[in-house]
Amino acid sequence: MTGQDNVEPLVVLHPISVDTRSPDQVGMLVLVNGLLVAVLVRLDAPWHDRPGAWHMEAGLGRLAGVRAPVFDTLKDATRWVRQRLRG
Repeated sequence: MTGQDNVEPLVVLHPISVDTRSPDQVGMLVLVNGLLVAVLVRLDAPWHDRPGAWHMEAGLGRLAGVRAPVFDTLKDATRWVRQRLRG
Protein backbone atom coordinates (compact mmCIF):
# COMPACT_ATOMS: atom_id res chain seq x y z
CA MET A 1 0.00 0.00 0.00
CA THR A 2 1.48 3.32 -1.07
CA GLY A 3 -0.77 5.67 0.88
CA GLN A 4 -2.41 7.07 -2.25
CA ASP A 5 -5.82 5.95 -0.98
CA ASN A 6 -5.71 8.82 1.51
CA VAL A 7 -5.00 11.47 -1.15
CA GLU A 8 -7.99 13.60 -2.13
CA PRO A 9 -8.42 13.91 -5.88
CA LEU A 10 -7.79 17.44 -7.13
CA VAL A 11 -11.10 18.73 -8.53
CA VAL A 12 -10.91 21.88 -10.65
CA LEU A 13 -13.92 23.69 -12.09
CA HIS A 14 -13.51 25.70 -15.28
CA PRO A 15 -16.34 28.00 -16.43
CA ILE A 16 -17.67 27.47 -19.94
CA SER A 17 -20.82 28.25 -21.93
CA VAL A 18 -22.77 25.16 -22.98
CA ASP A 19 -25.15 24.93 -25.94
CA THR A 20 -28.09 23.12 -24.33
CA ARG A 21 -30.67 24.61 -26.71
CA SER A 22 -32.30 26.19 -23.64
CA PRO A 23 -31.62 29.14 -21.30
CA ASP A 24 -29.41 26.76 -19.25
CA GLN A 25 -26.04 27.79 -20.71
CA VAL A 26 -23.80 28.57 -17.72
CA GLY A 27 -21.54 25.58 -17.37
CA MET A 28 -18.52 24.21 -15.59
CA LEU A 29 -16.02 21.69 -16.87
CA VAL A 30 -15.08 19.33 -14.04
CA LEU A 31 -11.48 18.17 -14.15
CA VAL A 32 -10.12 15.62 -11.71
CA ASN A 33 -6.35 15.35 -11.52
CA GLY A 34 -6.18 17.03 -14.94
CA LEU A 35 -8.76 14.79 -16.66
CA LEU A 36 -12.16 16.01 -17.84
CA VAL A 37 -14.80 13.89 -16.07
CA ALA A 38 -18.02 15.91 -16.32
CA VAL A 39 -19.83 18.96 -17.62
CA LEU A 40 -22.16 20.69 -15.16
CA VAL A 41 -24.88 23.13 -16.22
CA ARG A 42 -26.69 25.63 -14.00
CA LEU A 43 -30.47 25.33 -14.24
CA ASP A 44 -31.70 28.79 -15.26
CA ALA A 45 -34.83 28.09 -17.31
CA PRO A 46 -38.01 29.30 -15.57
CA TRP A 47 -39.65 25.86 -15.74
CA HIS A 48 -37.07 24.23 -13.44
CA ASP A 49 -38.17 23.41 -9.90
CA ARG A 50 -34.75 24.42 -8.56
CA PRO A 51 -33.38 27.37 -10.54
CA GLY A 52 -29.75 28.03 -9.74
CA ALA A 53 -29.06 24.36 -8.97
CA TRP A 54 -26.53 22.35 -11.00
CA HIS A 55 -27.15 19.36 -13.28
CA MET A 56 -24.52 16.98 -14.67
CA GLU A 57 -25.11 17.39 -18.40
CA ALA A 58 -22.44 14.85 -19.32
CA GLY A 59 -20.24 12.40 -17.48
CA LEU A 60 -17.05 10.95 -18.91
CA GLY A 61 -14.87 8.00 -17.96
CA ARG A 62 -16.09 6.50 -14.69
CA LEU A 63 -18.97 9.01 -14.61
CA ALA A 64 -20.23 8.06 -18.08
CA GLY A 65 -23.79 6.81 -17.89
CA VAL A 66 -24.07 7.62 -14.18
CA ARG A 67 -27.29 9.32 -13.16
CA ALA A 68 -26.33 12.19 -10.87
CA PRO A 69 -28.64 14.07 -8.52
CA VAL A 70 -29.31 17.77 -8.99
CA PHE A 71 -26.85 19.70 -6.84
CA ASP A 72 -27.77 22.80 -4.84
CA THR A 73 -24.21 24.14 -5.01
CA LEU A 74 -20.97 23.51 -6.88
CA LYS A 75 -19.48 22.42 -3.56
CA ASP A 76 -22.12 19.67 -3.37
CA ALA A 77 -21.29 18.64 -6.94
CA THR A 78 -17.55 18.42 -6.31
CA ARG A 79 -18.15 16.45 -3.11
CA TRP A 80 -20.31 13.98 -5.06
CA VAL A 81 -17.65 13.65 -7.81
CA ARG A 82 -14.95 12.89 -5.23
CA GLN A 83 -17.14 10.26 -3.54
CA ARG A 84 -18.04 8.58 -6.85
CA LEU A 85 -14.42 8.42 -7.98
CA ARG A 86 -13.22 7.01 -4.65
CA GLY A 87 -15.69 4.11 -4.70
